[in-house]
Amino acid sequence: MKNITFLLGIILLTTSCKSLQFSSLNRSTPLEQKLPPLEPAFDTESFALDYADIYDIPSVILSRNTTTLNNAINKATIELKIAEDTKRIFSTELIRNISESAGKTAGYVVCRRGLRSKGIKTYVNPIVSWLTLGIANVFGYTYATVRDDLEVVIDIYDLNDKVIGSYTGAGYGEAKIKLYKGYTNSDARRLAHARAFKVAMEDVKDQIKDNQNNLTSLLTNN
Repeated sequence: MKNITFLLGIILLTTSCKSLQFSSLNRSTPLEQKLPPLEPAFDTESFALDYADIYDIPSVILSRNTTTLNNAINKATIELKIAEDTKRIFSTELIRNISESAGKTAGYVVCRRGLRSKGIKTYVNPIVSWLTLGIANVFGYTYATVRDDLEVVIDIYDLNDKVIGSYTGAGYGEAKIKLYKGYTNSDARRLAHARAFKVAMEDVKDQIKDNQNNLTSLLTNN
């Protein structure tokens, strides 16, 4: 009975939650005077640190543990989706808010991942959910709140491949795994990371603004 109740709760959590919409993220304010056109570049290797779970899959297959294999695949899939989300958000932020979208390209911008801490904000909610066999979740109780604490490094290069500016931004994001007004585990983790990334990019943008004239000069005179 306990297993059936818990299974029912998992099914509900994955089928009765809000759909993930990145359009709901707060829109950033563009720089008043944007930098000359820049190409976005994504440092995949720095983000590949989050793909660690995928490297365990061959050994898990050999162990023939189906549950462990499914968990490893699910974790790796979520992190791969998060990396793709980050690429998309970064490119959009650069084109809409930091550099001009039309004209001759003056350089490129590399997005790297710095330090990152992620996980469950508090284990009170999961414990209560387990103790009530998921019944509390059916009535809207939060299963868990996932957090993402992220450091983003932005390097600006001119056409001679010279770094003319390097900025580090910090961001924090949360999202709830919850029925009705919350998200599934996968979507909550993606949303928490996206929120953290947006905050970090705002931090970077403020730093670029303070050095905007110098950057523009270096990009237009190379």
